[in-house]
Amino acid sequence: MPGTKKSRQDKLHHGVAGERDRLKSILDGMDDGIYIVGRDYKIRFMNRALRSDVGEGEGQFCYDFFNHDRSSCEECQHGMSSFGPLTRREWFLPKTQRFYDVLISPIHEPGGKISRLHILRDITERKQLESALQEYSRTLETKVAEQSERLLRQERLALLGEIWAGLAHEIRTPLGAIMTAIKLLEKACPSEEEQKLLFALLKNETQRLQRKLSEFLRYAKPRPPQLSDVGIRALLEELRTLLTMDRQLVGEVAVELVVDPDLAVWPLDHDQTKESLLNICLNALQSLDGKGVLTLEAKARGDALELFVRDNGPGIPADEIPHIFKPFHTGKPGGTGLGLAISRQLIESQGGRISVTSIPRLNTTFKISIPHPKASHRAAQYNLLPGSSGPISGPAQ
Repeated sequence: MPGTKKSRQDKLHHGVAGERDRLKSILDGMDDGIYIVGRDYKIRFMNRALRSDVGEGEGQFCYDFFNHDRSSCEECQHGMSSFGPLTRREWFLPKTQRFYDVLISPIHEPGGKISRLHILRDITERKQLESALQEYSRTLETKVAEQSERLLRQERLALLGEIWAGLAHEIRTPLGAIMTAIKLLEKACPSEEEQKLLFALLKNETQRLQRKLSEFLRYAKPRPPQLSDVGIRALLEELRTLLTMDRQLVGEVAVELVVDPDLAVWPLDHDQTKESLLNICLNALQSLDGKGVLTLEAKARGDALELFVRDNGPGIPADEIPHIFKPFHTGKPGGTGLGLAISRQLIESQGGRISVTSIPRLNTTFKISIPHPKASHRAAQYNLLPGSSGPISGPAQ
């Protein structure tokens, strides 16, 4: 029946219109800006919140009304399938001078038409907060860098003060002895025996002064490490031979080697590593006082070479351990206190670390860890006064 069919169509039309009006009422009640754009780029609907912000734009081309590049609108219209997915963009609208987070999705209308639904959420305050936080972060970073630089300068000056004070103290004693000998020689006709004693004193004190200055220069003048593949067992054998040549210092101490059989070569600065180990060993032998065991051990752990110097001597007091690597810190008569400071500089110049543990009256262990250059990728160490290599002419401390 024609009348019945038309009546059904009218009811359907009125039903769809009612749903559309209900949807528009819902959209008008939302705080976020909402608009719908058809395939012809014309704005088909704008809710109340958006109209109050940017004015009436229904019927206008979206790119004209919002002052956008048309190519971005083409991407919006044709870059999205009929079934999504949803896309998000961030817009700055010149009309409002505000930032928006925009959610875009396809919307199906009666008759098979497909439009685009845009939901705009004002994020201006968030953007301002982000900008303020970024500016604060930059300012804070600058202040931290400036403060760090000031602290480094202060630490450097303090260390230089300690070094010069220590050097002056170390030089004063041999210079005083030399001046005393010169004054005695100036007296009339010293005996031949007295002359021999005085000249021996001058020679010994001059050599002592030269040794102290040489150690200071090794500590103060850096030499960049020169890496090459070094045989680890051969290095430790060489070190043991050098130590045992001084029978008076070694006495009855047994110098033992423990080397991982799988460890062959490692990229090292041969001379610097040898000098660092030698300084530690000389200290150990002095503490052993001619009796006990000194063990040199080497093994690879992951991407690092680990070297150990162990002795079963009296040990190091716990309150001394934090200071033993400081320049001019020594408890030995006639020592310069530079041996261990030089050792640390030489190891750190190769990107390594040196540490010590000690149990009084049981054992002391110095551990050196040197990463493989290809695996470390670490920043160069910042050293106040890096050390350099050179021959050892006496005890480390």
